Amino acid sequence: MSESWNKLPLIAAVCIGMGLAHLVSSTMPFQIGALIDGSGRTPSQGGLFALLEVGALAGAMILISPSIDRVPPRWLAGGGALLAAAASGGLFLAHSFAWQLLFSVLIGCGYGVVFAATIAGAAAAAEPDRMYAIGNGGALLLVVGLMQVLPSAGHRFGALGIFLAMSMLSVVSVPLLAGFTRAKRTEQIRLRVSRTPGVPGLLFSWAAFSTGTGSLYAFSERIGVSIQLTPGAIATALSAGVFVGLLGTLAAAVLGRKVNREWALIIGMCGSGLSCLLLGFASNLALFALGVCGYWIFYMFLYSYLLGTAAALDPSGRVGTLGGGCERLGYALGAGLGGVLAERTTYSATGMLGFIGCAVGMTLGFPSLFKALRKLGSGRGDLRVTHEQR
Repeated sequence: MSESWNKLPLIAAVCIGMGLAHLVSSTMPFQIGALIDGSGRTPSQGGLFALLEVGALAGAMILISPSIDRVPPRWLAGGGALLAAAASGGLFLAHSFAWQLLFSVLIGCGYGVVFAATIAGAAAAAEPDRMYAIGNGGALLLVVGLMQVLPSAGHRFGALGIFLAMSMLSVVSVPLLAGFTRAKRTEQIRLRVSRTPGVPGLLFSWAAFSTGTGSLYAFSERIGVSIQLTPGAIATALSAGVFVGLLGTLAAAVLGRKVNREWALIIGMCGSGLSCLLLGFASNLALFALGVCGYWIFYMFLYSYLLGTAAALDPSGRVGTLGGGCERLGYALGAGLGGVLAERTTYSATGMLGFIGCAVGMTLGFPSLFKALRKLGSGRGDLRVTHEQR
């Protein structure tokens, strides 16, 4: 029992950290909608905003990944949250597009640091798949709560009021991020990330999946508008989708290593691709809501296993941080591409791109990843080497 209580600060920190890290992508439909409605931006400008914000998040994670296990996660997470809070407040006050883009980059950098610290802080747990699943579950509750506040913030403080709400949430979350502890460094040093078996396949499949699904989800609010759903119905469907995503996280937490990791990854990728088609080609509220719910259930299920797979390949958190950065970079590219597609074709094209991204990631990235996992699972080949071998 005492061991469980000792884990509570870490669990709380992982939940809050994951929640803040997911704010950028989860609230992106609302952010783009706020810019279009409140500042008169075009869909392509909204896509550029998303590209820079999520791209900065990814860039921060990728730059930090080589030395992520050398800095206390609590300091990284707290500093990143304060930077994101300050930038969100600045975006609330900004009116020119140039300033909005600058603050979007700073927001992305702040949340990228939080995300990196969270991944590293949970990587050394006894069961990283389960810890990430629990953290993702808490993150969904945090995001759902914020989504319920965003319409009120927009009504009370103007269309850009959602950025004020994001700023306030980041500030009050800082004390809870102190639950992170530095991961124990083993006597052996892992191979360089680029030489770790299975990592290239993992990173490619992760990035391809995120590029496709990012192009869809960033404009999911606009899909609802295009089929003439009311703003209330769209907000309800999107927040409900995040909430039912708990089912995917719960499944990953309960199953853990009880299910073959390869099958879990395949199921998650296939379900995500089919959900993208359903949402992209939705023609009424029922199909729209079903597509959003399916997207979140399979996304959260797959995401827990992707992070757990990264931790299995390298418990230091470097691969997980790099993978998370590639995933966010893919989302940024997808959001930018989605804006171009939406402006020149239809929003349905983003659903097709989401499906293609999942299919490409699964067929081209999974084979080499699974080969490394089978070798690791059978005990043949040690992924760790001494400092001299490095």
